[in-house]
Amino acid sequence: MCPSATPDVRPQDDAQADAAAWRTFGTTQPAGAARLLQAGPLSCRLEDGGLRAICWHGEEVVRAIAYLFRDEDWGTVPAAIRHRTTAQPAAGFALAFDLAWTLPHGRLRAQARIDGHADGVLTFKVDATADAPLSTNRCGFVVLHAAGVAGCALRVEHTDGTVEDTCFPQRISPSQVAFGIRRLTHVAPSGLEVDCRVQAELPHDPQGRFEMEDQRNWSDASFKTYVASLLDPWPYTLPAGRTLAQQVTVTVRRGDARPPGGHAAAATDAPVQVGAPTGVRMPPIGLGVPLDAADITDRERAAVLALRPAWLQAEIEVGEDLAAQRQLQAIVRLARACGAAVQLDVVCPPHPGAQVLAANLAQHCRAVNFVPRAVRACPAVYLKSYQPDAQWPQSASLESYAHAFAQAFPGSRIGGGMLTYFTELNRKRQSAEHIAFIGHSTCPLVHAADDRSVMQTLESLPHIARSVRAIWPGQGYRLGPITLGMRRNPYGQSTVANPRHERLAMATDDPRHHGAFAAAWLAGYATAVVAEDLELLTLNHSHGVQGPMLRADLADPHAPACVPAWRVQAVLHDASGSAVRAVRGLPADVAGLAWTTDAGTTRLLLANLGDQPLRVRLRGNWTGRDLSRPSAAAALRDPGPGLKPDAVPGSPDVGELPLAACQAVLLQA
Repeated sequence: MCPSATPDVRPQDDAQADAAAWRTFGTTQPAGAARLLQAGPLSCRLEDGGLRAICWHGEEVVRAIAYLFRDEDWGTVPAAIRHRTTAQPAAGFALAFDLAWTLPHGRLRAQARIDGHADGVLTFKVDATADAPLSTNRCGFVVLHAAGVAGCALRVEHTDGTVEDTCFPQRISPSQVAFGIRRLTHVAPSGLEVDCRVQAELPHDPQGRFEMEDQRNWSDASFKTYVASLLDPWPYTLPAGRTLAQQVTVTVRRGDARPPGGHAAAATDAPVQVGAPTGVRMPPIGLGVPLDAADITDRERAAVLALRPAWLQAEIEVGEDLAAQRQLQAIVRLARACGAAVQLDVVCPPHPGAQVLAANLAQHCRAVNFVPRAVRACPAVYLKSYQPDAQWPQSASLESYAHAFAQAFPGSRIGGGMLTYFTELNRKRQSAEHIAFIGHSTCPLVHAADDRSVMQTLESLPHIARSVRAIWPGQGYRLGPITLGMRRNPYGQSTVANPRHERLAMATDDPRHHGAFAAAWLAGYATAVVAEDLELLTLNHSHGVQGPMLRADLADPHAPACVPAWRVQAVLHDASGSAVRAVRGLPADVAGLAWTTDAGTTRLLLANLGDQPLRVRLRGNWTGRDLSRPSAAAALRDPGPGLKPDAVPGSPDVGELPLAACQAVLLQA
């Protein structure tokens, strides 16, 4: 017997909350709830069983501490959490909770305790016991230091008792920053001394070593200290019945005075102001065209034509002639329809060799009377990642591919680099011979997928650009295609399937692409890299799950709409080549980018990168429009309902503009 249908009896505010979540994040999956822990000037946030934003007088001293279980494919297994006790002793806090991981071959159970004291000492201890032998690539603590400590003095106490005085690297390190770690002591930019002691009982390592890697490689805005050494064999086995203890202790020194430069000191009521030209021009904006361009739908094609991109950055595989011809013909049709220049990103199989592949592709191009403006070739084997000192797969060199394509395409600009991320570019550094520009992409979902971590990846982008400039001085620099979801996975067999539209690391189909979140993130991305003198910044895809159209369950089937990020992309396309102007007085969590149009009009793109509404004070007479809602393809540039800052009493030239969580707006003076 089929059960009878029951009406939806959820309270109205629940339905409204769901609708707001769909609009902002493209999913109703709850974001991780955070709880503030406070002990005098020491504070942190408890979230999903880990600590984030460990601060002293409002200044972040450690970005995060978490106890994780990684399976044999480096997947992070979620933990079930049960809180047991919480206490607020004098001048401190203490809490205990249980963690449990359920795996195919058994369970891991752990008891965790966190203690914080107003004198600046924080401890996080976990005792874990497996009920059966469990195989893991990593089980235990990871500690994150924010990317802003780059260049700061660092003292490393090793497990053998030796002490090394060094610094967090300025240029992004392709390999581990430190090995055999027992204690890290660094001096923050404000002058605070932060001590972090790490201890672990490991079944295969009596010393309980930790290592540090530079996560800016993956656009994470952090240095990560993790338990167990990658120099040892992995996976390793947690034995049944043996309790293994780990502990992290953070101590902040010189805590009797408020440090300069902390969050509290940075707070200001000064209004946002647009200043003089910076001497920088907005970069050309491109649109990514992934494989299977012939499968673009009529609605996606209409959106691309409405966007009017100046560049298409299109992938093509040259292994099979018929497939390559089909892809090339689709690229050419789309480029001619929207009047765009084309950069071909060529994926090359190992055979029949660089020269033959380049000549074959050039012949296909001549057959359709097409000359790409730029060409970049990469061997398919380099779509996977390898440690710098590992055995890389046998392949012709990147330099030989650049030389072959330079000969086959004498009228095109020849590029180098990787079709994946900065990590692979940093680990396999191509020489500047035969190339006119270097390029790579980024992905914000490699290690974490929560909203805050994804937004924090924007902090790493100037670090990446500075490293590229240092390694390839004088070369042109092209960045993209940039997408919120992971385009391809160099670190595993494939990207992660996401049928339930959740926040998942390494997922191609990220639900936030369809909400206001992606629009704000894209505005923040452009703001972070605008000063880096890019030859080309390529954003999003022409079709597919990272393309222009709202997901079917979010869109009106009779009036399909473009995702909000497409409106931000249209604004950036229109701003290409414009003179960038300085923006002063931006509040925390707000990105701001200003420019002057050819007509002499000043425009200001603002985005709230946080999950809480706020109000921005603005000096000047501004009007604007909301970019955080979907729009029809034909209405990408339609101003829609206008926005105008509220007048501030007593300040005739200052207005106050409310910004919802993840809202992006375009203002005009």
